[in-house]
Amino acid sequence: MPRLLDPSIPAPDDRDAQIASFQTQSYVILPDVLSPEEVAQLNAAIDRDRQQHPFMWYTTTTPDYNCNLLLTEPVFEVAIHHSRVLSLVEALMGGPVCFEELAVRHRGPSETTHDTGWHRDRPHWRDHPLHLDYPQVIYYLNDVDETTHCFTISPEPADGNILDPPEQVERRGVVHFYGRAGSAILFNCAMLHGVTIRKTQRVRRTIQVYYGHPHRPSLSEVTLIPPRLWRDHPDPEVRRFYGKFNRYTRVMLSTLGVAIPQ
Repeated sequence: MPRLLDPSIPAPDDRDAQIASFQTQSYVILPDVLSPEEVAQLNAAIDRDRQQHPFMWYTTTTPDYNCNLLLTEPVFEVAIHHSRVLSLVEALMGGPVCFEELAVRHRGPSETTHDTGWHRDRPHWRDHPLHLDYPQVIYYLNDVDETTHCFTISPEPADGNILDPPEQVERRGVVHFYGRAGSAILFNCAMLHGVTIRKTQRVRRTIQVYYGHPHRPSLSEVTLIPPRLWRDHPDPEVRRFYGKFNRYTRVMLSTLGVAIPQ
């Protein structure tokens, strides 16, 4: 099975090969998107936030996760408004894109092995040439290999037939993604994917960023977008990028007396 850092994958700056990869399998591999220094900063931010703001983390589920680190740790913007990722997302989407959701997950050791938790986050958008409504990028913040928990996907042609999960896995197979911390995968969140849990003492941390079309409905109601990004940022393009408000953001800000665009 291909690994995240397989030398046969498209080079990071080979846009035509990246788009062709997405067209044939609905994902693109992005090796070493984050530098070792950025990975260290992001891991330190997670450690700090888990200690200082434990009430912001959902710890009654596996894994622990937080969808609002933008409120307390601005360093996570590096994984959201990343030039290499955004330019590719825009090319695939066919126009301007916007931020939808941030989720940071901390999955601890496991004494047992579990099959992949297959699911689709949202339906395919059949009106788009690549059936692409909400692309997602997952960054690894730890080295991931066959001895750790890993992200798993079942490839599909971007504009192909949409199969039920059992048939999809049987006909199109399964790919486990391994790679160094800082590597990432960009994929259509409507395709079949999940986490494969392995018996391990190693922790796996990921950052999950969702993007969307500005004119489409919001993906979810879990990430609150702070005014420093959509109102106070000096760059108008950044303000536009963060300016799509889900209902959660609208309710919270209006309740706090913060005026938001209609």
